[in-house]
Amino acid sequence: MQVYQYDQVESTQDLAKDYLKNKNKKKAAFVAQSQTNGYGKRGRFFYSPAQTGIYFSMAFPNFEIVREKINLLTPCIATNVVDVLRKFYPQKDFRLKWVNDIYLKNKKVAGILTEYENSGLIIGVGINIATHDFPEQIRFKAGYISDTLFEHKKMTNELLQAVDLASKNYGQNQFMEQYRKLSWLIGKRVNLKLGKKEVTGLVKTIDDAGKLVILTNNEAHSFSSGEVTKVELT
Repeated sequence: MQVYQYDQVESTQDLAKDYLKNKNKKKAAFVAQSQTNGYGKRGRFFYSPAQTGIYFSMAFPNFEIVREKINLLTPCIATNVVDVLRKFYPQKDFRLKWVNDIYLKNKKVAGILTEYENSGLIIGVGINIATHDFPEQIRFKAGYISDTLFEHKKMTNELLQAVDLASKNYGQNQFMEQYRKLSWLIGKRVNLKLGKKEVTGLVKTIDDAGKLVILTNNEAHSFSSGEVTKVELT
């Protein structure tokens, strides 16, 4: 796999999109020291300052998604990313917020974005390793992992391998037991936003299909999409 390295870009995700648009046939990765216009789910700005985090996107041309397994892709990536982070930071209690965020001490430290463009798959990963000074609008939601960023190259390479592996193995769903163990939501009351509708209830589990199962009025309801906008901390 070709890995392209940059000091600064607008967005690694956009570089991956351009790569697919140009009909390249081999998978590739785009790694940047910083991004001026990095973004995550729903186009939200992802703060990506230099020398404090890991930011990359991977492009998989002509990726054939298994439709009935599509909800497993992001959980598999997230589980693999946490496995790498725990290797470098074994004392940290990383948790997964369904479906694409990694949390530490109730604050988001990493995000995963999957997009489909020009018959290809793009997987973006952004991690706040040692990012301390956040913009005011995210200061109380965003967190960081460590005071310093070390072994940047080695960690990035292992993360690229982990994401690549997830793109191949997501349909097997053996990782879901681990995903549930890492869940930040199971057992908590949450608000789930579904377009203009909102569901409130207790998260019972995340099933083997990657769906969030919420108890409302003693009835279990499964959701394959939506955004958890509020979590009641205990």
